[in-house]
Amino acid sequence: MNAIRRMNGYRATTLLALAATLGAPAAHAQQVLAIDTVAGRIIIDDQWRAMETIQDLVLDRNRAIIYVNDAEEPEGVMAFSLETGEWLRTIRTPTGDGPFELSRGKRSMALAGDGGLYVSGYVRVLEFDSLGAPVSNWSPRAEVPTGVCELDGQPAIPVQGGVVRRGSDGEDEVIGPREREQAAAATSGRRFTARIVCGRDRAYVVSSNTEGPDSVFAYRRTGEMVRLAVPDEVAEGLEGCTVATTVGPGVPVELPCINVTRQLKPSLDSQGNLVLLGRNAVLPGAIIDPETGCYAVVRKQAPSFAYDALLVHQDSALVFWYDKGTTVQGNRTTFTTYSAANRVSLHPLRRVSGEPCPGMLPSVEDVG
Repeated sequence: MNAIRRMNGYRATTLLALAATLGAPAAHAQQVLAIDTVAGRIIIDDQWRAMETIQDLVLDRNRAIIYVNDAEEPEGVMAFSLETGEWLRTIRTPTGDGPFELSRGKRSMALAGDGGLYVSGYVRVLEFDSLGAPVSNWSPRAEVPTGVCELDGQPAIPVQGGVVRRGSDGEDEVIGPREREQAAAATSGRRFTARIVCGRDRAYVVSSNTEGPDSVFAYRRTGEMVRLAVPDEVAEGLEGCTVATTVGPGVPVELPCINVTRQLKPSLDSQGNLVLLGRNAVLPGAIIDPETGCYAVVRKQAPSFAYDALLVHQDSALVFWYDKGTTVQGNRTTFTTYSAANRVSLHPLRRVSGEPCPGMLPSVEDVG
């Protein structure tokens, strides 16, 4: 417990004070959850780790494995035990033009249904088995892959206006409208980037634009497409929010909170709810029941740039803590929080307010 308290790097604010600190939640929020960084357990705490959180992070719940991109192996994916933090294996993804190489490095990764792993680059998608051995590769005849997932037993990538899946015969299968007019209307004057996660029978695509909030679409192989609403609390961002930090010994500054509506990372929890989390000092994102639209907003205990919660495991948030460093120029010392994480921990989610969505995180406790 003391180790976790030290890990916070700032004085913890009690959960009961959260509502007053951040303001009352909007009336239409089903529930508001807070990440209890005082409770929980440390998984990885290694000053030499440099885990990149901009790219995908993959959680295999059945085998209790976390897959990450770490600076120790720029041409590979590293697997760690969710229980002990022990390094398990490194899956090699060499740079090159061979059938099991990536010409310009990794772009994304996703879990395969049999416990294997997909890793996509700018040209092809590689498939590995549960022990990290190469199985197959796929070069979709579509836009450059910006994400990958497994849809109905085959890899799939997001594209403008839909999804492209590898068919059982090896040919590309187009899912979604993809008409030029619809794609142009959705991305007019904006740069298209997307992340994807797949459930049993549908693919969820989160696209980011240079202006405005992220968009979320659900595609079925039957051709059905549904646009999902990002909760207002998330889509509106945090205008006027600032975070207190320091740029030197005793030199406090106020920095603006990062807009959570950019680069939301989609994943699924164990109940099949859509989890949208991003890098943000106050409000990482939301958990949404795609069938009903019922959702939970996820907040931090207190504003902080020190960590981000990017995945949900059972009733807890998987938290990545960023490395820190100092720079000395003359008689001025600047403290920096880096973009790579060297610690991972698991912290329970607590209900601050609102009514829970039926079946969502049933073991989450109320504050108090």
